[in-house]
Amino acid sequence: MVFSQQQKIFMVEAYLRNGRKVEGVWEYSISACIEEFRTEFPEMLFEYEKFRQTLDLCVSNFRETGSVVRKKGSGRPKKRTPEVIENVQQIMEAASSSSLCHFSQQVDLSVG
Repeated sequence: MVFSQQQKIFMVEAYLRNGRKVEGVWEYSISACIEEFRTEFPEMLFEYEKFRQTLDLCVSNFRETGSVVRKKGSGRPKKRTPEVIENVQQIMEAASSSSLCHFSQQVDLSVG
């Protein structure tokens, strides 16, 4: 399940709201955050690990940028154009037994 922006904002707010300062160090409870999230969004089904990963990313983004929105990409243009796709399809049909590394060299694209 993908979390909406509204849900991500609520996650960060709940996480920070449930923080406590113990001996001068802030401690935060994921379980308290999840409990509050489930109260607010009872219809939402999710796995603990997915919630934790999303929360970690959102809190990290919030601390760096003041927003839960993902960072923008580098602006590097994509090579996946209709022409490149057509070229790759033609090469694959012509030599379907070649390795992926060989294909990438033929079409001047990196693997991965």
